[in-house]
Amino acid sequence: MEEITKPVEIAPGVYWIGFYDPEAGFHCNPYLLVDKDEAVLFDAGTKPHLSHIVRKILDVINPQKITYIVLHHQDPDLCAAVPDLELICNPQVKLVCAWRAGVLIAYYGTKSEFYYVDRNNYKLTLQSGRTLRFIPTPFCHAPGSIVTFDEQTGVLFSSDLFGAFSYDWSLYAGPYYMEAMKAFHEPYMASHEILKRNIERIEKYPVRMIAPQHGSILKDDKVQEAFEVLKNLECGDVFIPIPEEV
Repeated sequence: MEEITKPVEIAPGVYWIGFYDPEAGFHCNPYLLVDKDEAVLFDAGTKPHLSHIVRKILDVINPQKITYIVLHHQDPDLCAAVPDLELICNPQVKLVCAWRAGVLIAYYGTKSEFYYVDRNNYKLTLQSGRTLRFIPTPFCHAPGSIVTFDEQTGVLFSSDLFGAFSYDWSLYAGPYYMEAMKAFHEPYMASHEILKRNIERIEKYPVRMIAPQHGSILKDDKVQEAFEVLKNLECGDVFIPIPEEV
């Protein structure tokens, strides 16, 4: 397995800063993008992993350089650590999300100003001129879900999309990853049609690497393979029959 006790640079200036738990099948992957004197944190992580995340941030940069925290939807595995991380980031740090997600994220007790992507043309331009593009992915799995495409590296920060549940975890996707990815999406995404339309929207971008919030990172030929798998996946059939009363 890769050396994962330290931050891993997965693309120029882009770091995986997650935590590997050998007892867990569900791994959370926060990422850090460093752009000269500015940094962006993606899907900040969960409370139990906070110390690991902070240590890895400190291994890369002064956290005061973090000017934005991108939150692709409102779940606790992305957002629970935000109130603590706000204390060490730039005092003017902004929380980047869709407004439908922001309404719920605020209930974690966050203090920072929100930067709503749907009110800013679905993009964010950093101080250097580098552009992050936000792609709405409604109901994959939440109404306010988005993903982020970094134009400079071609990395797609994909949140729950392309994620997987597996005890056989590695930082980069292995030969059996597609099956684990399908098993994660089948009960979790709303429907085949919604998933397919969202993948087709993402596919228009020149994606070179997929960095999901769960599971493993996809690169090289696995990127297009993952697009094809999810476009053709039947999912969303989670209606459980309720026994009739006697």
